[in-house]
Amino acid sequence: MVDITVFDRRIDRRTFIRRGIEGGICLALAPIVIEQLRSPGALAEEIAVEESVALLGKEELERLLAIALEHGGDFADVYAERRIRRSISLEEDRITAVQYGIDRGVGIRVTTGLTTGYAYSDDFSSDKLAEAARTASFIARNKPRSEVVGLTRREPPRYIWADINLETVAERERVAVMQRANEAAKAYHGKIRRVSVSHDEETKQILVANSRGVFVEDTQPLIYFTVHAFAQDGGARHRGRHRVSGHMGFEFFEKYRPEEVANEAAREAVTMLEAAPAPAGEMPVVVIQGWGGVLFHEAVGHGLEADAIVKGSSYYKGKIGERVASDFVTMADDGSIPRLRGTTNVDDEGTPTQRNILIDRGILRRYMTDIVSARALKAELTGNGRRESYRYYPLVRMTNTFLLKGKDDPEEIVRATKSGLYARAFSGGVVDTTSGSFTFTVREAYLIENGKITRPVRGATLIGNGPDALKSIDMVGTNLEFGPGTCGKGQWVPVTSGQPTIRMGKITVGGTAV
Repeated sequence: MVDITVFDRRIDRRTFIRRGIEGGICLALAPIVIEQLRSPGALAEEIAVEESVALLGKEELERLLAIALEHGGDFADVYAERRIRRSISLEEDRITAVQYGIDRGVGIRVTTGLTTGYAYSDDFSSDKLAEAARTASFIARNKPRSEVVGLTRREPPRYIWADINLETVAERERVAVMQRANEAAKAYHGKIRRVSVSHDEETKQILVANSRGVFVEDTQPLIYFTVHAFAQDGGARHRGRHRVSGHMGFEFFEKYRPEEVANEAAREAVTMLEAAPAPAGEMPVVVIQGWGGVLFHEAVGHGLEADAIVKGSSYYKGKIGERVASDFVTMADDGSIPRLRGTTNVDDEGTPTQRNILIDRGILRRYMTDIVSARALKAELTGNGRRESYRYYPLVRMTNTFLLKGKDDPEEIVRATKSGLYARAFSGGVVDTTSGSFTFTVREAYLIENGKITRPVRGATLIGNGPDALKSIDMVGTNLEFGPGTCGKGQWVPVTSGQPTIRMGKITVGGTAV
């Protein structure tokens, strides 16, 4: 048994947990605790939170909204959050780090037009919350005042759930799946020299109430599991990576077997040891199904977020109803796809998520909105108001963004390409949303020669323009898949990108071949 007083010998375990709930804690476990994690029996029973925690009651919420709007403002909302997080790292066959955190707080927002006042508190006392409400209201002093509509509790839709609650799982079970991945990656090939595995999870409980009468609560479990495999052959080295994620409980590892995740990371690492320098020039590029959709998340998706439209910083401003892509392209953002990483039952403004068709057979149909941008554009809410935590006010953010499947056989897409590049994995990129220009690094790529995927190549980059890339798509496969990621826009939120196998008829490839 691990005694929680390893961390603070002045308090007992239950008091420690309760204080964590009342404020916020983050622990980095001592080496002795990490060693005990490797043996049966330790730790979840000792640090699991036993009580369910109420965030705020209806009367308190209505009081805070009234305070927030007492000096003016056209809208106010209260966002409360409680988050339990775990992070475990395995390297060199050993558990090297364990972190456990509990965080809880409240953010209060007041808006007047496009101006936002925001304040937050991790202290739930009535006085501190009232102080936060008054601080947020400062921005709207002497402005016309909106009345608070009485709150009516709403049940959110259920697109995410846990069959095996994360807080009921012993720590040894988490370590066991990590060890399975570690052993599988090492066993894949003799050239695998090192493996690292990370397991990150959280259970987030949120509450949203606003001056329009919305009152909703939701619980969101999330797992993110990553394997890195490092291969070496003489002077050639490559690090393969594969990651999976979803809003679900510990049954996650029935859907995503750790051995399969590990094998994919090891496959990339070993295969790319033989990579030759990538060619350069304009050529057709075939992008694999799944996480290849990150190209369009970055190069197109951010330009369709309505706050960029309101600011005039997007290429797509004023183009609703115009052709912005080829006939083969239908692009959606859908936060209601069950249990994907970017899915939520409601967004962080309390709006239910939904499928939003952004581009329909090449025609721009809609922008993604939050409450502020929807009001400015006189547009409908799309369920895209998201925030990193209670410390931040919401922004327009993507959820699960993807190109819908087409009619082409994925193998035929390759066969129809006499020569070009086949992109399997990206490692990052730079995008200018105003112009749509982008540069993406391709982590794993192959040549297409005479309609066949042949040699691996390294050092390839894709250089182009989002609108041009969309218009160059001339084949779209039937094999839609998704890949998980984390999107930064001043705040970090979990997202999913997806697409079928596609072909861009012509795009500039930056290569390293002489």
